[in-house]
Amino acid sequence: MTLVKIVDVTPRDGLQDATGYVPVADKVALTRDLFQAGIHAIEVASFVHPRWVPLLADGEAVLSQLQDLPGELIALAPNLKGVERAIAAGANTVTLVVSASESHNKANLNRSRDETLSQLTEATRRAHEAGLKVRGAISTAFECPFEGVVPINSVAFIAERYCDMGVDELGIADTLGTATPIQVKERVCVVQSIAPKIPLALHLHDRLGWGLANVAMAYEHGVRIFESAVGGLGGCPYAPGAAGNLDTEKLVTFFQAQGLASHIDISQLPGIRQRLLNVIAQQLAPPN
Repeated sequence: MTLVKIVDVTPRDGLQDATGYVPVADKVALTRDLFQAGIHAIEVASFVHPRWVPLLADGEAVLSQLQDLPGELIALAPNLKGVERAIAAGANTVTLVVSASESHNKANLNRSRDETLSQLTEATRRAHEAGLKVRGAISTAFECPFEGVVPINSVAFIAERYCDMGVDELGIADTLGTATPIQVKERVCVVQSIAPKIPLALHLHDRLGWGLANVAMAYEHGVRIFESAVGGLGGCPYAPGAAGNLDTEKLVTFFQAQGLASHIDISQLPGIRQRLLNVIAQQLAPPN
């Protein structure tokens, strides 16, 4: 039976717009807990400019304490400089990102799609030279907070450019959490027709409660990689109205009910969630 791969994005996407700062030691403990539970692909850091995402300015410090872990230590890198930092810090996988919509790309990355894609071509080459796996993510693949529903040909355009770069994995993201199952089917099929040999990942937020229905549709059409976050945390600070990520616990429960994801010890996930929420609550508590 084909297994699914779950990529937990809590240390990066789950905490990037948190109300309070989660210390390095707690991010390291969270990542180790997830590995212990059987989730061996984790987005642990972001190498964007600290001015834009100050809560994730500690990527080097986090990765320095995780070098003994097996599996994928994933870092988000929006440009060549970010990839160079990820390489130096010890990430073994980088996720590049460009938005399908022009306005969100400018809000999120402060440059046009064409400018971003030009930089990512060189970033992919450099990452591969250093032996890193490269994942190409397409943000706002369904709806943009500024433009509304994103045309499917815009998603196809970005997928084609990623293929030209030679990325190892593609991902489409429901940044706002408003995707419907029929939209998931349409966009998954289009990207697969462009890149039939490149594994496809689905990154879901869950604003309307259709997350698991979208997972089921994507799985039915061949997707085997799904991204989620502990407790449904997260959201995009440059996408007004974005909801939290699909909950890792719910995702694992869903797959295990179908006889999948049996390599993950679901009994450990509630404790991981509670420990993280306790840390976040401590950061919000007023000083004594």
